[in-house]
Amino acid sequence: MLDFNLAKTAVVFIDLQADILHAAPLYPWTASAVITANDRLSQVFKNTPALEVLVSVQTETFQHLYPFAGKQRHLANASQPELLLPIAKDSDVQNVIQVTKHNPGAFFGTDLDLQLRRQGIDTIILAGVSTSNGVYATALDAFQYAYHVIVAEDACADRDIEKHDFFFTKMFSRIATVASVEQIVSAVDQAN
Repeated sequence: MLDFNLAKTAVVFIDLQADILHAAPLYPWTASAVITANDRLSQVFKNTPALEVLVSVQTETFQHLYPFAGKQRHLANASQPELLLPIAKDSDVQNVIQVTKHNPGAFFGTDLDLQLRRQGIDTIILAGVSTSNGVYATALDAFQYAYHVIVAEDACADRDIEKHDFFFTKMFSRIATVASVEQIVSAVDQAN
């Protein structure tokens, strides 16, 4: 059974942006299914004391740092990525912050840890894409920063099904609690 204090919890959504989700097929869930699962989490946490964190990657910067990732673009032409999670467009929502990362993990090179600590966060629920890159890198950093980490398995996807399965069967259990969206929803209902 999951147990967390909503006032000390942040739900961190990783790279739910058009240029990432639609770049290639995702497994085991489609891009649409990933958005639906992440939106379910977002809606459940919407009117609670929990913090919601929308993390996007500046792909132009990422390609600049890692030339093998694709054709390099000029940073002056970098635009803010289009986030596909509906909460990103909801101006009435409170307790939402946005973080732009330039590396796989959401902590390295950002002020995410500082923002979370200022708000007394000790638990992080992770969801998004890709399982073997942004989600895992963020989970590992969160674990190393001594956060309690929960990963929503059915709200994550990868471009490689074998990598997705490997990370959920072998890696996440060492640093996090793995749960389904419905298990997390049930825990939120009990915490209210």
